[in-house]
Amino acid sequence: MESSHLNTHQIIAVSERDILLSKNKNINTTAFILSSEKEIENVKKICDNAVCGMFLDCSSIKSSYDYFETEKYIFECKKNFKNKISDKLEFFYIKGTQIFKLLRAAVLAATDISGKTILAQIHVVDDGKMIDNTDIIAAVAVLQKIGVSTVIITSDTPEQLEEALEKIAPYTRISIGVCIPAKWLDRGIKLTNVEILLPFYGEDINMLYNSLEKYKSGSVVLRDYGDYILAPDGRNAHFIDAVTSISDEIECDHKLEERLLDIEDEQAGALKIVLHEEDDLYNLEAYLYMLTRPVCLCAQTPELLEKALRIYNGLAIYDGTWELETDIIKYFSKKYGMIWL
Repeated sequence: MESSHLNTHQIIAVSERDILLSKNKNINTTAFILSSEKEIENVKKICDNAVCGMFLDCSSIKSSYDYFETEKYIFECKKNFKNKISDKLEFFYIKGTQIFKLLRAAVLAATDISGKTILAQIHVVDDGKMIDNTDIIAAVAVLQKIGVSTVIITSDTPEQLEEALEKIAPYTRISIGVCIPAKWLDRGIKLTNVEILLPFYGEDINMLYNSLEKYKSGSVVLRDYGDYILAPDGRNAHFIDAVTSISDEIECDHKLEERLLDIEDEQAGALKIVLHEEDDLYNLEAYLYMLTRPVCLCAQTPELLEKALRIYNGLAIYDGTWELETDIIKYFSKKYGMIWL
């Protein structure tokens, strides 16, 4: 795809020191991300109309969990996040994990308790993937459908970041930002479709601003609004259309592993997973790693389907099995990114 030159970027300040620097040096900042309500109060005194957000760190997984239990993790995040909810905040910045399923669960926790704007941080390594092997396209595709308005990408090397940015450029529908050392800008890192920059850890906004003033290597790639439907399985990106073939029903019971092995050689574009009871949720979560194609989730009740949607890390398909009211479908689509074929 053709690219064009990009020469406008927005800066977000991340400390009280940055606030003072931006004011004293006339640096135009888009917003401020802080760590406590006291810091926010101090910023509001300096800048009456300041747009303030707060860092939310993903909870660590407790060793008492026998396996990753999504709902328990969401509960822990909600408990930690609740103390930071404030009318003085316009948005949250979720960070602190390199595991996609944890990041997604933390986003669900935030949307459960607040309707505020959400920014989420993704760290990439080689080949445009996260450390848990989640493809950056899949990660962004899910996050932008479940309430995240901006993704901030970090990496260990400029080459890793460049690769990830180029990879996601055609498929993002939200703002993309980066948190990088100022010296990467000085060396001419190629930032594709980047709109927002944050000062790197240990650096201040002045360093970022001075480097950005001289920076000329940004570019824009047009986003691809083709007829495809992006339906990631939670780790890999898949592109389907409205007539994608769906497998016969696969019961989500204690034989799920065996059933998934049996269907490996079938050509269906998506797997139809059927849940009848609460125990099926355990099986779904236990064998998520085996779901390597788009998934159509079906459940006998809306309540059971919602619980399954919270567990599934990708964007589930709804094909009309067990008919739902339109308002419920719209809610599931907005909250969990469910794809209505």
